[in-house]
Amino acid sequence: MKSGRLLISILLGGVATGTLLVVALWIWSEVLITRTYPVRPEAASAGSPALAAEGRRLSKLYGCTSCHGADLQGKVYNPNPRLVRNYAPNLTLAAARYSDEQLAQAIRQGVRPSDGRALWGMPSQTLMHLTADELSTVLAFIRSHAPAGAPTPPESAGWRARAAVLAGALDEPRRVARARSRPAMDLGPELAAGRHTARTVCSECHGSDLAGDDLEGGPDLRVVGAYDAEAFTTLMRTGVPPGGRHLGIMTLVARSDFKVFSDAELAELYAYLSARATRLNEAD
Repeated sequence: MKSGRLLISILLGGVATGTLLVVALWIWSEVLITRTYPVRPEAASAGSPALAAEGRRLSKLYGCTSCHGADLQGKVYNPNPRLVRNYAPNLTLAAARYSDEQLAQAIRQGVRPSDGRALWGMPSQTLMHLTADELSTVLAFIRSHAPAGAPTPPESAGWRARAAVLAGALDEPRRVARARSRPAMDLGPELAAGRHTARTVCSECHGSDLAGDDLEGGPDLRVVGAYDAEAFTTLMRTGVPPGGRHLGIMTLVARSDFKVFSDAELAELYAYLSARATRLNEAD
């Protein structure tokens, strides 16, 4: 009888301890979710309306319209309640209340300019590399839209999202800081244009150093060394690699967004990535 009571006491104690731990982790995750970051000044201004068409193309390449919608009125892009029910905000409404500098702060720093809270899912670790002209062109595209539509609902974090927050995985300002410390290989001025494209487009899924990203699932782009220029161009325009297999998100993104790459951009990107692969292979 006494051993039975002892077992029950141990079990109840374990349940109570586990409950307290879960509550403590939930509270701490909420602290991390709601914390704020310093918002740094940004020198930015929207280009002329004549740049809106090119801004649309760049917004396609950078994935802006994939998340915020072709009309920029926002949409849900992760409906999984176990992770995070995440809505990309309505940019037409955001642009109506934010200055060009504030929009640049959101894009490049991954923070809400109004209060400094992290913007979940904003790929600022990639977009921080935009040149002043590229950012100005994207802002011209955003500014070409009059306010329309309804505000999107706020995100709602599930347990998996909170676990990711506790691990630092969904903290965009921290991801920006990590990306700065892990730059893509610099192979000199001759390959600088391709490196820039890799940093502003490819690094979102393949990591800031292009060596792969466990969170996003992109492999080390060293794999480009196995492609010739023609096969690489086919992959980037159709999402189909040699052998014809489906590459998941790469296939989908190539078909939806990468089709707007110019021939010159693809040639520059291939030149850089293939040279990077050669350099890495030589170092082994």
